[in-house]
Amino acid sequence: MNPRRFLLVALVAAVLIPMAFTGKAAEGTKDAAPKRVFVVNTGEGSVSLVDLDKMKEIERYKVGPRPYGIAVSNDGKTVAVGVEDEECVKFYSLPDFKLKGKTPIGKMFNDHIVLTNDGKDIVVANFYSDDIVGINIETMKESFRIKDLSAPHVVRYGPLGKYVYVTCKKATGVAVVDLTERKLVKFYPLTVNPRSLTFTPDESKIFCGSHWVNGFFEADLKTGKVSRMIELAPPKDNAQPQEVTYHGVQAVHGNIVLAANEGRSFLDAVDVKSGKLLGRLMDVSKPCCIEPIPGAKGDTVRVMLSNLGDNTLQFVDVGREGQLKSVSKVNVGKAPKRVAFMP
Repeated sequence: MNPRRFLLVALVAAVLIPMAFTGKAAEGTKDAAPKRVFVVNTGEGSVSLVDLDKMKEIERYKVGPRPYGIAVSNDGKTVAVGVEDEECVKFYSLPDFKLKGKTPIGKMFNDHIVLTNDGKDIVVANFYSDDIVGINIETMKESFRIKDLSAPHVVRYGPLGKYVYVTCKKATGVAVVDLTERKLVKFYPLTVNPRSLTFTPDESKIFCGSHWVNGFFEADLKTGKVSRMIELAPPKDNAQPQEVTYHGVQAVHGNIVLAANEGRSFLDAVDVKSGKLLGRLMDVSKPCCIEPIPGAKGDTVRVMLSNLGDNTLQFVDVGREGQLKSVSKVNVGKAPKRVAFMP
């Protein structure tokens, strides 16, 4: 080959091949299942890093008293942790987990944290100020505030990914918020105090746990009303009335909702179309939070449970018919709660 022509071909290849590879890699990474997850240990002031393939804790970091909300930046270089007894959000660099800075919030109470769709900010649902507080990840300074939400608690994106839904605890109900436009879209008052939140795939209905009831509630967002309680009979030897019953709820496989009974220590799989109990897993220990592992395909979805009773992060496989199978438990810190995946 002519030396000049060979040089030209080599130069073109040097430019185009990495571009093509980078594009494919980026697409693959977006859809790939995560390899690691952080879990906050509220009872001992730490955060555990868990390897999802090996299903074991690989690191544990001290962050301060009573951590709760947590989120990881899209580039995987920063993790934000709400340290509630210090009334702030702390930002740590990754992978070394060194403190970068902190943002004061004021008095906090189980404030959930979520990353915005554009990845620029975290959002804190601040119970005591009645606000959603946006904090820029780069500057670690407040970037916006959405007011008048009446003791917001849970904040999470719906399946369609456009709006976040926020549970409100004083004027009880669910608020719909557009974080792009930074405004409250609608507030749905409810006759129950929502303790958790999940959705139908089209976001037309929500499901939430509450206190003192053996079941969880369905609310129709078209009418803005609680449409039914899906009642689930407890075991006969553990049926006495109690305040703490169902806590976390999570939709899987379209029509199945998982419901974690924290007080009675079991996990239910329910067909929300028929209201039928499909499966009940007793090998859990005061489960509170349920989180599906992204990237699942096929007939089985793997979820994680935060077990308050034995301080574990538990992996459970859920079949399309509601079959529940415990896969493994990972020992973490005391009172594990919220989780955040490494991208």
